[in-house]
Amino acid sequence: MRPTRLSAQVFLELPPVLAHYLKSERNHWLESSPRCGTMSLLDRPGVFEDLEGMAVQSRHLVYLMGVHRARALAFRCGFEQGRRDGQRHLEAFNNNVRLALQAAPVYAQLQGRYQGEQLRCEFDIEANLLHREIRVWNNAEALAQRMAHEDLDGPACWKTAGYLAGHTSELVGRRVLALETECAFHGAEACRFVGRFDGQWDSEADWMREALRMEPLDKELERRDELVANAQRAARRAQKALNDLGRRLQRELALEDLAASSEAMASVVKKARHLARNDAPILLCGEAGSGKETIAKAIHNASGRCEGPFVAVDCAGREEALLARELFGRHGAADGVAAPEGALGRASGGTLFLREVTALPAAVQGRLLELLEPDAQDETSSARPDVRLISSTERDLREQTNGGLREDFYYAAAAARLDIPPLRVRGSDVLGLAEGFVRKVCQRYNRPVMEMTSDFKQALLDCAWPGNVRQLRNAIEHAAALASGEGPLDVDLLPEEILTTRWKHSAPALTAEVIQAALRRTGGNRSHAAELLGVGRTTLWRAMKRFGIS
Repeated sequence: MRPTRLSAQVFLELPPVLAHYLKSERNHWLESSPRCGTMSLLDRPGVFEDLEGMAVQSRHLVYLMGVHRARALAFRCGFEQGRRDGQRHLEAFNNNVRLALQAAPVYAQLQGRYQGEQLRCEFDIEANLLHREIRVWNNAEALAQRMAHEDLDGPACWKTAGYLAGHTSELVGRRVLALETECAFHGAEACRFVGRFDGQWDSEADWMREALRMEPLDKELERRDELVANAQRAARRAQKALNDLGRRLQRELALEDLAASSEAMASVVKKARHLARNDAPILLCGEAGSGKETIAKAIHNASGRCEGPFVAVDCAGREEALLARELFGRHGAADGVAAPEGALGRASGGTLFLREVTALPAAVQGRLLELLEPDAQDETSSARPDVRLISSTERDLREQTNGGLREDFYYAAAAARLDIPPLRVRGSDVLGLAEGFVRKVCQRYNRPVMEMTSDFKQALLDCAWPGNVRQLRNAIEHAAALASGEGPLDVDLLPEEILTTRWKHSAPALTAEVIQAALRRTGGNRSHAAELLGVGRTTLWRAMKRFGIS
């Protein structure tokens, strides 16, 4: 059984100078003046704090700061108070360290904090030895913690441990840590504290070391905010580096990357794959924006010339002299010889791509023919450039020489001909192209790849796409620019002309978004909106009524 009332000598073998404080059953050194609202112990002013008040304070500290910081605060407060009391005790007992060491539990007992029993005390500075064990009965802190908390991991008498550590540290001149090895909070008969030099403890005392060096909360939050900001910047740099690496490793476009699930486009890719194996000139025919230059680059990348340059020249709207200089260079414009600064010279070892080849003047066609004709055997043959020619046109060349091309040049430039189907007949290729454009946009802006909603995909499939692949790419750019970056791409992010120019305009396809977009484009004119959508006024009126559009 735990003794409840024994003389102080049983617990502490005290010299008379300390023992006389504990002889009496009553505290003659405690003075109270209720009229003035003051109390003092040994002429030191203070207050009375009951266990319930201590419990309330501990409960709220743990709630607001967490166990980690509440424990650190209690330990540091106890440590500082112990140091200050250590200074007073040294002064009171004429710098007698052994008396001052025993004064700590005596004064705690006078204050009603606990009843102390010294079990062991070994102290030798020269031998770097300190081992002090104190058993504490009726520890007020343990009782208050039991009232405040249902469960705590590890020892609960944080302030008492800090006090004993700080008091001993002040007296011996070196940091001492007092670890609670048994605690009444967890059901022990009494609390037990062991004091040793800091270096004598291993990791079990890490929480006390951390408590003594812990920074203020605002500085810790600032440091964590800085760490988060640094991590975010590092993540953005890593994402950018990853995207840049992906762009460097990935060729600009390969035939395998082309969206060609439709039968119309699959046959084009199959022919292009065969044409990539040789250097025959190719003529690509198709509507504006159908992807002719993209396919030309894919053929170049799949050919044996992939390490060489791909040089594109726009032939439309150029004066003959300027176009000749662009192709042949300043010195070769007159005689047809490909000078190094001309496009033919720059494309040496690679591919020359002519946009809208039908706009070439007849004289320029003749000069190109002289350079590119494989059977030409004249004095210019040694200057013939090592270039593969791929041309394109938007015109409908149903006949071989139609569209302003010289017959001989047409046969030379169109040794192989590929007709590129418009996007409106390519079916599900639209979605494949759209997904590729979304990935590229997100890579360019270092954003996560956004998903497309089912309504968004259906709107893409329904659109007539008069501008073909170029219009689709611009529509995806528009939607991605308006998107927040967190949610998916939805139909309301598409340009209005996409919603109002769908290929199939049946009544079920008239969604609220389509109707509202058409009304905005026509300034609210229902007749013009119906005409734009390709439906009758009555059909439009019924759809508006169904969606509650006024």
